[in-house]
Amino acid sequence: MEQNPMPQNLTNQTEARWRYLFVILAILLFLIFIGGLFWIFTVFKGSPIGLGWFLFSFAAGLSMIVLPCTLPLAFVIVPLSMGKGYVKGFLIALSFGLGVAITLSFYGVLAAILGKAILGAAAGIEVVKNIFYVIAGIFAIIFSLGELGFLKIRLPSYTGAAPGFIQRKNDILKALLLGLFLGNIGIGCPHPATPIILGQIGIVGNVFYGWLLFFIHAIGRIIPLLLLAVLGILGINATKGLLKHKDAIGRATAWGMVFVGAFLFTLGFFSHDWWVASGTHSLLEVVTQEERIIDILGQRLGAGRGHAHGFEEIIGKAGFFGLPLWLGNWVFVALMVIPIWWHWRREKKRVAILPEPEKINENKVLLWKKWFFIALTILLAVLFIWAIPLWFRHQADEHKEMIDNHVGRIENK
Repeated sequence: MEQNPMPQNLTNQTEARWRYLFVILAILLFLIFIGGLFWIFTVFKGSPIGLGWFLFSFAAGLSMIVLPCTLPLAFVIVPLSMGKGYVKGFLIALSFGLGVAITLSFYGVLAAILGKAILGAAAGIEVVKNIFYVIAGIFAIIFSLGELGFLKIRLPSYTGAAPGFIQRKNDILKALLLGLFLGNIGIGCPHPATPIILGQIGIVGNVFYGWLLFFIHAIGRIIPLLLLAVLGILGINATKGLLKHKDAIGRATAWGMVFVGAFLFTLGFFSHDWWVASGTHSLLEVVTQEERIIDILGQRLGAGRGHAHGFEEIIGKAGFFGLPLWLGNWVFVALMVIPIWWHWRREKKRVAILPEPEKINENKVLLWKKWFFIALTILLAVLFIWAIPLWFRHQADEHKEMIDNHVGRIENK
């Protein structure tokens, strides 16, 4: 007697239907991820306004997946959701992501309370922003030195199993509790957008606004994690490729954060006026053609010409404790150069204890590194202490002369 094939066929059809839906979900999450990255790296310019802060916060969250203390969450969420079936696997991933988002959102509450307290102490809005920049810069510097092995201090990262009370729960509740427990991972990882978002929250000083803005930022952070989880449920374990290059990504990010930390700290300690006086601000505007684009839009809208930076806006300005703006250039370069030579000194000590045959070859490499670092140090010093500020002065003088001539012609008419 033949068995009825209908139940098996029905199971196959259901399986195919769920797989089809999850493929669509994966494509949708991927498009959101790519669209957000494209917007923040190409379309977005200037400072967000109004509801634009929520879009900026979300897009910034998407870009944080590559940070070395955020990336390990991918190695938690994917194994949790794989092999559990489509619905349960996705609910587990969603619960974990929700737990992470809830924990992260409370940093927005803390930023609002801190900002309100600083403003209540009669400090200006710019002071609030600068304090957040300084804090972010310090975190970035500590992070980079820790990742490079210069310091034993390491920022929060997932390195082991969850506490026993979490492991004893059912899968979905366990994922939620694990997300809550690991949600603070990555908050200390430096990202240029983080102090901007926290600074905006601090300036507004509204607890609900701070919570909501950072909650949306946290959703942006978990979208790439959900994408990896969905791919894992479909049988595509994308974390293998990430794991293969994890160390290289960590080192590259750490050295990149040396620059980011130096910039954020200097920007906060010496204020936005230092950025203008350094010439780097105007140089970036030339590269991106910001002023030209703004001028074209302004003329079409009848709003006149866009802004142009000059000496008049930085006269009498100073950093914290009245420090002169020009000192910021030296601090910026020093914060970039010190880790480079710290690395070289550590390498020299490592080579000194090697066996003689190995020491000969390593000394040749060390000598090459020494001259490369000398050249890099000179290049950074010349660029940021002398060349770019001098170029800015020249551009500012030319712009002032052009404006004076234009005003003179109008008065003569």
